[in-house]
Amino acid sequence: MVYNPRHAPARYESNLMHEIAHLLFNHKAVGFDSITGLPKRKQNNEDEATYLGGCLQIPKRGLLWATQRKMLLPQIATHFGASEAMVKFRSNVTDVPIKC
Repeated sequence: MVYNPRHAPARYESNLMHEIAHLLFNHKAVGFDSITGLPKRKQNNEDEATYLGGCLQIPKRGLLWATQRKMLLPQIATHFGASEAMVKFRSNVTDVPIKC
């Protein structure tokens, strides 16, 4: 995994969960980018890692817990070390409504 210090802490957390998802799925690189040296993967592997990464960062049960405590979007994002966009994404895919 490559750490990019220019990314916000919430982005770093999301990147980490995404890469852990690749490890859990045992996804293999199909090559490497000639400029960055970073691995290339199949699009379906990327989609799977994106979804599982979000699940790892903000589980559905975690969203339910936060909404039961009447936490708002920014509070949920802070609690889970996530971006507000990630909280919205997880809210959409889990059908757990959150308040802004």
